Amino acid sequence: MRAITVAVLVCSALMARAQLSVRVEDAATREPAAFAQVSWQPLGPFPSHVLVTGADGGVLIPVNEEQARQGIVVGVALLGYERITDTLRALAPVRYRLLPRAFNLDEAVVTGQYRAAPAEKAVHKVRVIDEERLRKLAANDLSDALRNELNIRLSQDNILGTNMGMQGLGGENVKILVDGVPVIGRQDGNIDLAQIGLNGIARIEVVEGPLSVSYGTNALAGTVNLITKKGASTAPSAGLTAYAEHIGRLNLWANASKRWGKHALNLNLGRDYFNGWDPREKGLPELGRTLADTARFKQWKPREKYSARINYRWSSVRWQLGWKGEFNDDRITNRGRPQAPYNVTAFDETYLTRRFDNGLFADRHWGNGRKFTLIAAHERYRRTRNTWRRDLTDLSEQLVATPGMQDTSRFTLTNVRAVYASAGDSSRLRYEVGTDLNYETGAGERIGSRSTAGGGAQAIGDYAVYASAEYRPANAITLRPAVRYAYNTVYGAPLTPSFNLRWRLDSALTLRASWARGFRAPSLKELYLFFVDVNHNIQGNTDLRAERSNTFSASIVWRKPAKGGAWRADLDGFYNDIDDLITLAQVDGALYSYVNIGRYRTTGGNAGAGWEGEKWSFMLGGNATGRNDDLAQQQSQRWLWSYEGRANVSRSWQRTGLTAQVFFKHQGRLQSYAYQSDGTVGRSAIAAFQVADASVTKRFWARRAGVTAGCKNLFDVRNVATILAGGGMHAGGGTSTPMMTGRIFFLRLDLEFNGKEK
Repeated sequence: MRAITVAVLVCSALMARAQLSVRVEDAATREPAAFAQVSWQPLGPFPSHVLVTGADGGVLIPVNEEQARQGIVVGVALLGYERITDTLRALAPVRYRLLPRAFNLDEAVVTGQYRAAPAEKAVHKVRVIDEERLRKLAANDLSDALRNELNIRLSQDNILGTNMGMQGLGGENVKILVDGVPVIGRQDGNIDLAQIGLNGIARIEVVEGPLSVSYGTNALAGTVNLITKKGASTAPSAGLTAYAEHIGRLNLWANASKRWGKHALNLNLGRDYFNGWDPREKGLPELGRTLADTARFKQWKPREKYSARINYRWSSVRWQLGWKGEFNDDRITNRGRPQAPYNVTAFDETYLTRRFDNGLFADRHWGNGRKFTLIAAHERYRRTRNTWRRDLTDLSEQLVATPGMQDTSRFTLTNVRAVYASAGDSSRLRYEVGTDLNYETGAGERIGSRSTAGGGAQAIGDYAVYASAEYRPANAITLRPAVRYAYNTVYGAPLTPSFNLRWRLDSALTLRASWARGFRAPSLKELYLFFVDVNHNIQGNTDLRAERSNTFSASIVWRKPAKGGAWRADLDGFYNDIDDLITLAQVDGALYSYVNIGRYRTTGGNAGAGWEGEKWSFMLGGNATGRNDDLAQQQSQRWLWSYEGRANVSRSWQRTGLTAQVFFKHQGRLQSYAYQSDGTVGRSAIAAFQVADASVTKRFWARRAGVTAGCKNLFDVRNVATILAGGGMHAGGGTSTPMMTGRIFFLRLDLEFNGKEK
């Protein structure tokens, strides 16, 4: 019995010695930092692990003395604090004191880069909207996330959704990606940003200017890449987000994650419901059934969306393999006004959009920084429009048999990317070579050609290879030439080169400059649309050429850490010169088709400055964008200018877990062209307006829960007036454009549940 007792005591002593005690606390208050993530990895070909500190700020890392002598890399991270990385070679207890997060100089980005790297070291200027900012914005979808950004202008169509423009160019020239895979399903050339939810999104990376070498068509004005959450801890975790607006928006999201061994799984589910809204409505909406009267028609249509995202990863020392699946079901309901003379019938429309995306991912790493990446993705998009004749006396309905009242469009995209990057950041010369293979199909009643009657199917293939090199003639200078060659099965794809310069003038000042060729390929609709009825005769044009552009840009960024925070200032400029602009034009009598016509130019720049510190953060900025086309040659004012301004202010109280924030943006008058009553083309403009949001966030229950309450659209912007030349507001038949749903009061609740590490 004594021998057994001695053996147990010896084993217990050995086990006690085979642990490394780590404690984490706030550097200012010396209070324990609960729920900090402590990652650790023995030096050598071993996997990394993650632990979460308890209420006392402590964790025990299960390592032995031999591993400690060889070295243990420990990282400590907690939202709102600077990350700490340390290498330990003994089992002596350690204590880490976290400093409040200053301006994040080392945020890793991947868009357009050889591998994940700090944004400061990226050749392109990458703007990051992280998860913390998305929470402060109470953002539900991509339109909410981008609404406050400079040089991005949103517009609204209450059937087609929310679309965006960048650098004075339309949404058809902006590439939208999820984990590097293009998003399909453009309506009138634009992706509906409201369809792209943020449940399961870790951050959004925005690059202004062409990335056509890396991502091909549409990446002319800029690229928006949404990065999903992939990591997980060995402790099971789950979360719940509930969001409500007083006008009748109710969203519920759920997430769960778990890592076991080399496997990690993330699951996200969501339902977004919007009851619709009309400027005539006052007070709280009626969510139940109502009488069938003229109030059934709403300017902002009722909408219901279901979403699911699953992300699986398998990781070893050299390999990372994964699969991602996404499903979205989005229904917009357009209830018509009761029909005269008896007001007992109405025509209702439903627009059902379904997306189903799959992606396989593989990364192979070598010891000297070399990396091979393979992405194979397949996306399916289906949009169905149905028109019903509804009897308002008994609510029965019947499909309308009139031609053109029912329509289904189906698109698919198969995308395969294989990329090899040569070496790590320390190399004087490194390079990247890759392939980008795309095969897109489209089918529907309005897909045909000039020789068909529609109702067919078409396909287009684009198979490209590209290469770039980064050369550092000096430690502070990086040069990157690049080129892309593509074979397209329908149009002549242009050779696409680019050249980037990054020059670190000193420790705080970085200069970037670039020249790039961009292009936008004609879409399947522009090539094959066949829409002919009693009111329309619009046909595609298979002879279209790709739009081509020359873009010049430069930026200078100043970042200076200081006591308790960091200062930042930016100055950017750009110039786009586009040939073979694609537009819809009258070609013969009542026949309209897409044609290449004219030249289009945009120019402008941004300026901003800000501070981010322990307590206060603010950002001020402004933008000017000018546009010029062939019509401008006949006008006295050659360039049409628009202006933007924004200001963000945030105040944090670390001890109480309270933050308050205000976001403001001035959207200047946007000039364009419109047909006058006499049939001539004249000036028009959308009037200027201002948008402001304010909210307060409180974290409690050891940061497991958070409540955000506030008001969006403080200035109650609704419909923005259109101004026509030759008069004031609404002169010559001017109208108004729906922009926002008035002043909104909202409440958001976030709950996080974390199990115990095994």
